[in-house]
Amino acid sequence: MKKIAILGAGWLGFNLAKQLQKDGYKVSCSYRHRLLKLTLQEAKIDSIFVDLDENILPEKLFNTDVLCIFIPPSQNKEYKKIFQKITENRNFDKIKQVIFSSSTSIYQNTNDDKRENSSLKTDNQIVEAEKILEKFSNNCILRFAGLMGEERYLAKYYSSTVQNAQTIVNHIHLEDAIGIIEEIISKNVRGTYNICAPLHPTKEKVIKEQCKILNHKEPFFEKGDNKKAVIITDKIDKKIFYMYKHPSPIHFPLIKNQAPF
Repeated sequence: MKKIAILGAGWLGFNLAKQLQKDGYKVSCSYRHRLLKLTLQEAKIDSIFVDLDENILPEKLFNTDVLCIFIPPSQNKEYKKIFQKITENRNFDKIKQVIFSSSTSIYQNTNDDKRENSSLKTDNQIVEAEKILEKFSNNCILRFAGLMGEERYLAKYYSSTVQNAQTIVNHIHLEDAIGIIEEIISKNVRGTYNICAPLHPTKEKVIKEQCKILNHKEPFFEKGDNKKAVIITDKIDKKIFYMYKHPSPIHFPLIKNQAPF
């Protein structure tokens, strides 16, 4: 049975853990606060106490076949130092596969299509973390487009006005993000990859459809600067065979009783 440790049991990490455990993997998740430990216990997921601020990184975290690192920079001012500390562990390079949830937000804000070798932002915490992990042959860096699903849907974030309404969206549904990660674990994939749904409708089309389904009042749509930068996923599509459950953000499933905004 393949062992998987997840450092960062947030929205993506916790939902991934539940699915992996359901599919027969031996899963452990990090926690810092007691409430998360209780949540993990309720889900019958093994827990590991980790405190990144105090440099508490138990050996159990590294005694695994796969280590998933899902810690956001917004919550960690010493983000680069955290990754240095993780990779300095004597057992880090013995882990078969290290999966890091990066982001397509690291690409330069230009209108050209974004591939894995496109220009990146400078002085960026996530870019610095990638550089540290890239020194190791066990790395698998996943640059996720905007993660959506469950309580996360585009219309929720636009209550009055949508600027640049004709800009296309680069989104990935949580269910597909988890499915792709599982396939990557199964095939022990290494390297750096964009992860995004294959279709890219405009913000206006997505929000209009969501407002219609949820019976919300539509916001005002401003045309503005219509950026067309598309996240290209050819590289991962050639590496694994995955059938998207939700290929278009227009049709991402919604919870009908979600409150408006």
